[in-house]
Order: sequence, then C-alpha cells, then structure tokens
Amino acid sequence: MSAENAMPEPRGRVVLGESCTIHEGAAIKAHMIEQLARPGPYQIDGNAVKRVDAAGVQLIVAFALDCLESGLEFAWTGRSATLEQAIELLSVGALLESPGAHVMPAA
Repeated sequence: MSAENAMPEPRGRVVLGESCTIHEGAAIKAHMIEQLARPGPYQIDGNAVKRVDAAGVQLIVAFALDCLESGLEFAWTGRSATLEQAIELLSVGALLESPGAHVMPAA
C-alpha cells in the first residue's frame, strides 16, 4: 500500500471479546457507539473471538455499514478463525471491508 493510499492513523478501536453473541449484544453495541463518537478512522480487532452467532455478526456488519455510509474508513487488525468462519457462513465478507483499507498490524 503506498503512502498516499495509506489509511490515516486510527482514532477509534473496536475490540471484540471472546464471545460475540446475542448475550453480549448490548455491551458490543454500546462499545461500537462509543467508538463511532470518535472521528475515525477505526481499527477492528476480532482476534480474540471464540464464540460468535448471527446476532454478533449483524452488529459488526451494522458498524461497518455505519462507517461506509458516513465515509469513514476502518481496517481489521485481525479476525479469529471462528469469526472468519461465521463471516463466510453468513456471506457478509464483502460488507466487512472498507474500500481501500487493508488488515493492519495490531498496535
């Protein structure tokens, strides 16, 4: 990625915990709303996810769509194999990529 295409330094960071299910939905949503109050761009860290369900993936997709609709960039610092499988199973991978952004190394 060239310097002119590089994503600006992130100002917000969404960190997903071990469990990203309907049971944690309210806490995940609150965390994402808190991060959206920052000007962006954003990092999303999904490395720790061990349990995820459709509701958890829906929250992540909603965050990504909010960013895209607002013209805000985001990049993944990583996604666990469990999260990758859920994203693939639900066929939402394309919705979870910010145009022009790449997976960034963890800070």
